[in-house]
Amino acid sequence: MPHVTQVTETKNFHVESFTSGAAVPSLTLTKTKPASATGNVTFGASLNYLKLKLYTTGAAPTMYVFGWNYCSDTNIYVPQLLVSFTTTISASAQALASVGLADSLHEITGATASTGDFKVFSGTSTTAPGGFVLIDTLGCEYIQVYSGTSGTIYVLHAGL
Repeated sequence: MPHVTQVTETKNFHVESFTSGAAVPSLTLTKTKPASATGNVTFGASLNYLKLKLYTTGAAPTMYVFGWNYCSDTNIYVPQLLVSFTTTISASAQALASVGLADSLHEITGATASTGDFKVFSGTSTTAPGGFVLIDTLGCEYIQVYSGTSGTIYVLHAGL
């Protein structure tokens, strides 16, 4: 007799990085597809939730996560601020040059929402590694992550 089996696939992290420190923009409608540039990184979104694990070479950054949708009626991309948040970082740096990341990275271990709504999963404390944030992408096609705090930001992201 035939039967159906449901399987939940393991979600693989993807790594992106960008040099922050540029002013966070006031994003407006555009005919240009959003793309990574100095001060941000852009990648395709999952239609449901986005899991982010963040690292920095600088001080505790303020993060801004924008979603973009395409409007075929007018051939434009529409930006939406999904969430912005302040962070805390781990006191000790991690040496990760052996895996292709910058040496002396501090994990972003805590987050407090400034605008928007998201779920924070801290490590054992807001200064201990192991945490991540979960953001509802609200059906956005692209995600753009910004930070105005100097340093290099590493974004590990997985769609759920």
